[in-house]
Amino acid sequence: MTKREQFTYWLGDAHAMEVGIVSTLEKHISDAKSQPKVRAALTKHLAETKRHAAEMKKALASLGGTHPYLREGVSKVVNLVAGLGTSLAKDTVVKNGIADFATEHFEIACYNSLIQTATALGETKIATTCKSILEEEITMAKTLESLLKDVNATYLDGLDTDEKSVKKTTTPVKPKSPAKVPSAKRKAVKQKAPAKPKKVAK
Repeated sequence: MTKREQFTYWLGDAHAMEVGIVSTLEKHISDAKSQPKVRAALTKHLAETKRHAAEMKKALASLGGTHPYLREGVSKVVNLVAGLGTSLAKDTVVKNGIADFATEHFEIACYNSLIQTATALGETKIATTCKSILEEEITMAKTLESLLKDVNATYLDGLDTDEKSVKKTTTPVKPKSPAKVPSAKRKAVKQKAPAKPKKVAK
């Protein structure tokens, strides 16, 4: 495999990665109904991600490549990150935030590699495109880092509130103490002589 062929594969990976992230962002936007700032940031980045996918597809086509699927390495990482969040968990928004933050840093690493390779091959136009995308990914990573702190704090505060309400509504039940026997009765029981056995007539 030549350097240019490898670069073509990597552009295909980047395109497929962005396409996969689009569906993840759409789900996370739906999950963030109670987090307007998170929804706004994800919605903005969703539009950027769609544009990134289109730009990577265009760059791939300029080299005569087509690569509509994720290669194994990229697929495993993206699926792992996306799988952190689940709509069945109470901490969905927190897990989604972690997943999105991790995804951005994965993308940053990918675009740094693409820029280096494009520059080495003299593909200045593709390098410029990747630099532009990289700037947006870095900006989104910083935004998510700030939002994740707030989301995490809000979730933890909610747990404290739930715990306090449980304590207020729950009345502890005291265990019943064993019945006391009057002291006079206890003495009588102790002093009572055992009954003598009856004589059997011969």
